[in-house]
Amino acid sequence: MDNNTTVDMSLINNGKNSTAAPPASKIFHHDSRFRQFLVSKPLEALRSKPRLHWLLLSLSILSMMIGTVVGQLLTRFYFAAGGSRKWLSTWLQTSGWPLLAVATGSIYWKRGIKLTPLTPALAATYTALGFLVALYSFMYAYGLSYLPASTSGLLSSSQLAFNAIFALIITRQKINPFGWNAIVLVTSAAVILALHSDDEKLPGVTRKEVVLGYVMTIVAAALSGFFFPITELVIRKFLTGSSRSGDAATVLLEMQTLLSLISTAVSSVAMAINHDFLAIPGESRRFKAGAARYYITLVSTAVSWQFAFLGTLGMIFLSSSLLAGVIMALEIPIGSIFAVIFFGDSFGGLKIMSMLLSLWGFVSYTYGGYMDMKNKSEP
Repeated sequence: MDNNTTVDMSLINNGKNSTAAPPASKIFHHDSRFRQFLVSKPLEALRSKPRLHWLLLSLSILSMMIGTVVGQLLTRFYFAAGGSRKWLSTWLQTSGWPLLAVATGSIYWKRGIKLTPLTPALAATYTALGFLVALYSFMYAYGLSYLPASTSGLLSSSQLAFNAIFALIITRQKINPFGWNAIVLVTSAAVILALHSDDEKLPGVTRKEVVLGYVMTIVAAALSGFFFPITELVIRKFLTGSSRSGDAATVLLEMQTLLSLISTAVSSVAMAINHDFLAIPGESRRFKAGAARYYITLVSTAVSWQFAFLGTLGMIFLSSSLLAGVIMALEIPIGSIFAVIFFGDSFGGLKIMSMLLSLWGFVSYTYGGYMDMKNKSEP
């Protein structure tokens, strides 16, 4: 019996006859019968090469962290320097897809890879996910237009709570006591900020707009928390069921290109209705940093968010949606510190407390994952 057959039989028997320790990458990957059914040969083949797996996972984490922090700061800079088009900001979060399309097409052509068959079910799934991405991107941009970058980031940390709950429902991800503790902590951090929103008004922003910014940001976090586990389910169900074990990375590029294309199409229609395309030249002339920097900001924002999106999908594929949520929670204090440096955001006692609670939640969840791994490795 070869190695692949052994892996498949161990999955069928739910690992009853295996006493070997799980791969290190399963720190955040809690198995269940449902999840074992979804895990396919390509993913197991990739995990059989620990160095490659850890390299890709590390690159995904780095891509997500840098892309998200830079994208958030550039989006805030756009609004702070006089930009006001919320659908344009939404459009920028996915409009960098042509870069991925060219890269993916080149790889497919050189290696003779065929596109994943676009069945009606997969096409409908991509369409629904594309609309979801456009929706939470708009709400995030809307909230960031009225809130300091540091406040928006700390509120966005609540996505870990939503992520964990939806992962429990959708992918039957187990949550240990440390995970529930993390959920309570990051939720408390968001509530602390929400109850003291009077101190977070930007110049020219009304109290009503601040409250609306809080609501839109938290709703965006909830939709993002839903997107992660549902994307994990789609990847396991549709995109790793073939024998293309060596093409995991290209499958992710393909998925991101199509999702970004659909989301960009939705945003483009909204921009056309709102006359945003026609307003770009005039807005560039009124931009406080100058027209040249206006266009540089737009292009840089689009590229940054593509890196963030690619890193997110990579982590979901290589580990789990909860790992993506945990890393995003880790980005919050990093982004907040940069927001203070570049925009002079206030960072008083309440924000410090909120940040410490978010960090505590991250540490709690990470430790819980470590304990799960340790318990599973014991005979």
